[in-house]
Amino acid sequence: MKALIAPRPILIAVLLVVAFGNACSGPDSSEVTFVAVGDIMLGRHIGKVISRKGNPSPFEKIRPVLQKSDILFGNLESVIGENYTVPNFQDKPYNFIAHPRVVGILKGAGFSVLSLANNHAMDFGAGALSETRRLLKEQGIADFGAGTNINDARRPTELSRGGLRFGFLGYGVAHSREAYATTQRAGLAPFVMEEIQQDIQDLRKRVDVLIVSLHWGIEYETAPSGQQRAEAHQIIDWGADMIIGHHPHVLQGVELYKGKLIAYSLGNFLFDQKHNGTGRGAMLVCSFRKNAPYSAEIVPLDRYHSYFPMIATGEAAEHILKEMKAMSAPLNADAGALSSVGLK
Repeated sequence: MKALIAPRPILIAVLLVVAFGNACSGPDSSEVTFVAVGDIMLGRHIGKVISRKGNPSPFEKIRPVLQKSDILFGNLESVIGENYTVPNFQDKPYNFIAHPRVVGILKGAGFSVLSLANNHAMDFGAGALSETRRLLKEQGIADFGAGTNINDARRPTELSRGGLRFGFLGYGVAHSREAYATTQRAGLAPFVMEEIQQDIQDLRKRVDVLIVSLHWGIEYETAPSGQQRAEAHQIIDWGADMIIGHHPHVLQGVELYKGKLIAYSLGNFLFDQKHNGTGRGAMLVCSFRKNAPYSAEIVPLDRYHSYFPMIATGEAAEHILKEMKAMSAPLNADAGALSSVGLK
């Protein structure tokens, strides 16, 4: 695996999981580094700080790590655009929109693919969603999980790196049915299990690695529900290689189910929150080769000194990993599973 972090005393948990599955043929690939982060919100106070300080990158302290990824993924939880001042849902308490300048910041950080399947995709209507996607495309950043209609919202994004084909599907929950895409309305892809099954079956034959991003759960809860776990297991059974969860804004545990990684929530990556554990998060740094087991590292993140993310070190890192162990223990039936994810 590439050396992602300069040598220094950083506590990192190493996950070793079994081979991802697909019938794709061809020569073995080179190693591909995939990095996943949590919620990214570039509006509200974050946007004001960026503007006041002359458009600095909020990812400056962590950019050397991010830029060494072959694929960098996150959940974009603010639309991007100008001239949108009236929220689409007047009764919604939180509506997020960021200035178009932030697209260059995302590109500079190395982001290659973003999920839009979340409860803020329609904060300023179909026009802002369309502008967000146009601006991302202009910078070469792929998106998925929301679109001009339900077919567009459910469409996968496919990326090729190092001889491997990666496929991404995204689904989310929202505060209003009006935020979900339909045959005649823009919006995000709703969390409908039958549709997820069909989309996985359609995509599975075309890709080596199939990743499902889910915007789900209850905000500020540190454990997934029994229903979430059952749904995650079903999605893996249908053919997903990894599930990456968002929305609670806090960390939740990780589970190895049939050798596939389920990260129920990676917490915040960039957000103007610090209360109730929202100032802690994690990155997944994963290494893939065709026809071989994949591995991953949990890299703990700390935002208590700033809203901007930085790699946790020393006692902060130990504390985060200790929390991850406590949250992951109930999700894994035996001690061997926890050991294999480095939470000993």
